[in-house]
Amino acid sequence: MPNGETEPSASGYDAHVIRANGHLQHERVAIIGAGVSGALCAARLAEAGFRVMLLEKAGVGNGSSSRSMAGIRAQFGVEDTVVGMLYSEWFYEHFHEMLATPADQQQPAIRQNGYLFLFDHHDAVDAAPGAAEHWERAQTLAAMQQRVGVPVELLAPDDVADRWPHLATERLIGATWCRSDGFLFPAVIYGEGLRRAEELGAQIHQRSEVIGARAEHDRIVELQTSRGPVQTDWVVNCTNAWAARVSPRLGGMQLPIAPVKRFLYHLDPSPGALAPEVFRSLPMTIYGMGRRLGAHTRPDGAHLNLAGTSQTPPEPEFSDEDQDRVPQQFDHRHGVDNFGFELLADMALYAPSLVESGGLAATTCGYYGMTPDAVPLIGFDAGLSNLVHAAGFSGHGVMHAPITALLVAKLIAGETENGQVRLPPPFDRHTLDLAAFDPSRDFLASSAESAVL
Repeated sequence: MPNGETEPSASGYDAHVIRANGHLQHERVAIIGAGVSGALCAARLAEAGFRVMLLEKAGVGNGSSSRSMAGIRAQFGVEDTVVGMLYSEWFYEHFHEMLATPADQQQPAIRQNGYLFLFDHHDAVDAAPGAAEHWERAQTLAAMQQRVGVPVELLAPDDVADRWPHLATERLIGATWCRSDGFLFPAVIYGEGLRRAEELGAQIHQRSEVIGARAEHDRIVELQTSRGPVQTDWVVNCTNAWAARVSPRLGGMQLPIAPVKRFLYHLDPSPGALAPEVFRSLPMTIYGMGRRLGAHTRPDGAHLNLAGTSQTPPEPEFSDEDQDRVPQQFDHRHGVDNFGFELLADMALYAPSLVESGGLAATTCGYYGMTPDAVPLIGFDAGLSNLVHAAGFSGHGVMHAPITALLVAKLIAGETENGQVRLPPPFDRHTLDLAAFDPSRDFLASSAESAVL
C-alpha cells in the first residue's frame, strides 16, 4: 500500500494523497454500484482526495437501497457492529453537516422514532420457541450495548403499556427500547452522497456495466465496461446482492453472498386507530423476538410498513426485473392464504387495534445480500490486493453505509494498525477489528449476528 499523508478537511473527512517523483498525485478509485453504500463511499473518498469514478449498470438507486424498509438501530449482538452503528446513527444525525449540503437543499435523512423489541413470556399462548432464553440473551446484550454507549432500556410489560397503550402486553415478559434508533430516507442519502461526490470532482456513470477486468500481477489495472475501458488504481465492489457475480468478473474471490428475496407490505389502519401525532411517532416494533415470522412494522406517512422473515430460497441468477416480481404466495391480492396475512395474524397478538381497523394495500419486494453469519463483508479480496469488497449486508446496507464508507476509505488509505481502525471523534475511544468483516474469515468460527430484520 502507498504511504499516506493526512490533512484536515472542512467536513471532518480525512484527506489522503501520495507523493510520486516529488509531485502530488491523486489515486484513482472505481466504485461499482450506485446505492447508498456506493454513494457514501464516493463522497468520502472524493473528500479524501482520491479521483473517484462510480459505475452503475442501470440507474442510481436501481438495487435494494430504493426498496429498503430503511431501519437503523444500534441494538445488535456483535460488539463491532454495535460500535459501527453508533457511528452510523451519529453520522446520519449530522448528515448535512458532513456532506456540506446547502441550507436550501436539506431534507431529513433520519427519523429517530426508536426501536422496540417485544419478548414473549414463556407461558404465553403460542409463545416464541425458547422464549425464556431469548429474554435472558436480550438482557445480556443490553448490558453490552449500554457499556459501549447505546441508550438502550429494559422495559417491563407495564412500562410498555404506559408508553404505547395500543399494544397488548399480557403475553410479554419485557422489551428492549432504544430512542436513538429509527429509520432513514434512502433517496435523500444516495442523492446527497452523489451530489457531494460530484461537487468534489467524482464522475458518476450510469448505464455503465462492468463486464470484466485486466490485472497485472495481483492488481486490477483496467475495468472493461459496456462503455469502454476504465483505468484505475483501486476498485470497490459495492453491489451487495449482485456482489457474488461481480467479483468473478473482476478475477476476484468467490463471495459467500446469497441473494434472498424479502417482502414489504403496506398496511392502512383506519384513521381513528390512533391519533395522527401518535401514529407518526410509533417506533419500529418487532412483535415477539424469536417468532418464526419475525413480524415488524414502522410508520411511513399514512401507512404502516410491515415485513417479516420469509422463507424463500436464494436466487443467484436473479435479474433486475426480478426485484419487483411478487410470487403469488406472497402477494396480498391473491387471497388470505399468503405470507402477508400470516404476518398480520402474528402482529394481531400484540397490536390488535392496528390490524382489526385496516388492511393491506400493497406488496413490494427486493433482495437481501445474505452472508452465512449475517455480518457484512468489508475488506480486501483474497487474491487481488487493490480490490475491496463492501457487500453482503444481510438487510442492513442502508444503516451500515456510513461506517462502511469509513472502513473502505481507511483500508484504501492504509490507515489501519494491527488490523484495527480507530473511529474519528467523538468515537475515538473505539476501534473496530477488521477481522470481524474480512471476506475471507472463518464463518463457522465468527460471531453470528442475531435479529436479522
